[in-house]
Amino acid sequence: MKDIKKLLGLLKLHTFKLCVVSFFNMLATIFSLFSVTFLAPFLSLIFNQVDANMEKPVLVFSSDSLLSMVKYYLSILVAGHGVVVALIIMLLIVFLMFFLCKLFSYLAICVYVPVRTSIIEDYRNKAYKKILNLPFSYLSTHKKGDIISLVINDVQEIDNSLLDPLQSLLNYPLMIVMYLLALFFTSTHLTIFVLVLLPLSGLAISGIQRKLKSKSAQAKSYQAEMTGVTEEGIYALRVIKAFNAIGFMNNYFRRINDQYTKTYIKVSRKRDLSSPFGEFMGMVIVVCILLFGSVMVLSTKGMLPELFVAYIAMFTQIINPVKSVADATANLKKGYASVDRIETLLNETEQCQTGIAIEKDSFEKEILFTDVSFSYGEKPVLQGVNICIPKGKKIAICGMSGAGKTTIVSLLLRFYDVSSGKITIDGININDIQIGSLLSLFGVVSQESILFNDSIYNNILLGQKNVSEQDVYKAAQVANAELFIKEFEDAYQTNVGDRGAKLSGGQQQRISIARALLKNPPILILDEATSALDVQTERMVQTSIDHLADGKTCIIIAHRLSTIVNADEIYVLEGGKVVEKGSHKDLINKGGVYKQMVDMQSFE
Repeated sequence: MKDIKKLLGLLKLHTFKLCVVSFFNMLATIFSLFSVTFLAPFLSLIFNQVDANMEKPVLVFSSDSLLSMVKYYLSILVAGHGVVVALIIMLLIVFLMFFLCKLFSYLAICVYVPVRTSIIEDYRNKAYKKILNLPFSYLSTHKKGDIISLVINDVQEIDNSLLDPLQSLLNYPLMIVMYLLALFFTSTHLTIFVLVLLPLSGLAISGIQRKLKSKSAQAKSYQAEMTGVTEEGIYALRVIKAFNAIGFMNNYFRRINDQYTKTYIKVSRKRDLSSPFGEFMGMVIVVCILLFGSVMVLSTKGMLPELFVAYIAMFTQIINPVKSVADATANLKKGYASVDRIETLLNETEQCQTGIAIEKDSFEKEILFTDVSFSYGEKPVLQGVNICIPKGKKIAICGMSGAGKTTIVSLLLRFYDVSSGKITIDGININDIQIGSLLSLFGVVSQESILFNDSIYNNILLGQKNVSEQDVYKAAQVANAELFIKEFEDAYQTNVGDRGAKLSGGQQQRISIARALLKNPPILILDEATSALDVQTERMVQTSIDHLADGKTCIIIAHRLSTIVNADEIYVLEGGKVVEKGSHKDLINKGGVYKQMVDMQSFE
């Protein structure tokens, strides 16, 4: 029942179209039924069971009476035009019925396909949007491969194993019911005999399908793990080769792949067994019908031979729909497993405001960290941090690796939320500011330049609206990027490759600076922006940064202390606490932690 509710939840926005699909399927079934039932009078005609001098029978509610009435009208047709003409007209009627059956079946498919693709498109959009809105705490505790597999593989599995079989479930149950009614009308006793046999075969098939859902979920888990290992292998290929770890990684992947293969084989065997087993049970029922029906035909008050042949023809039309329904329900188990995985992702808690979502589009006074503490799980990273960042000032944060420098930036941007204390901008708690509005106040240039596999132009433009081409060109020029950009054959339309692989480190960084310049935020965060560069490239990039920082409030996360000599105030972190603060000169004179760090870098 829980799975049925999920399925209905997927379909509720498409109720009208699904009703249209069902209506077209009903018409297709009616015309299919007529084309089959015309077999009885056709047999009567070719076996000379139609008397040209028949009297019009009294019509009552029975198959024998209805057949007698059809024979009467055929006798009139034979008497007036001959048997050949009657046969031709009968065949034309059957042809027309069959054509209309297939026409409405096609129309049902035409209406259903947009419903199916719309659901899948909506699922992909929701899943991707959810990923973009999830807190970093979720992303840091889940494998990338598992998340990628959810968006790509599991959504596709819903299409293949849930929505595709649903097309059969919208058609065949109705067909089975209508054909069963026709069978009851033709012979009640024989149909009751059939209905005793059908549930027995259904119970046997359902036993095969019972464990499909759990096994399918396990297979999906292995598939996601393989996706993650593949992604890591591509990303870390340099390290893998440098440490001669190809064999180790290959064996790791082979082990997971072997587990997935074994599980998938079990799932496939259980799923595929339902189809031949269903066909076998159908044949058993047909043999039983032939035996029981033949006895009825041979009895003095049994069925007419033509009706018995028509009955067999109608029953054979049920076998494939019953088999398709069995296959569809088997596949649904796999689809439900994927729905469960995706729903788990979609139900994850997003970052949200603690009160009214305040729109803030300007920075007026100061940023304050007040007794801020933060922990990754049980491990404390920041403890009671107090920092003041006045508007228009350059504030530097330094410390040894692991001191918590980057964590401070992550908390300010709400990549994570504080464990205790608060961060305010102009007196407003950042948890109360609408997240998009909060992030619009900041521009970030980090140590790792994040570029997308797109053109230089689009990498600079990233996320900005109402921006002209000239604005993009000017940002690149101020960032000292225009010279190397114009050296490329396609200039700004040059694709930078995966993660900017076609550009050098300094070029990547200048593209990032141009992106921040174009955004022109009031607050600039420089997170060790030049620490990965050589001295010559650092000087070139530093010039670009100076242009970017001009007139802005700057928060500088520093590893190289030479970059913060001119900061208005420097905060020194140690063990997640602020242990010193002051100007460069003041901290040197104190002779404390900062002085020791300067001496270690041989800075004068």
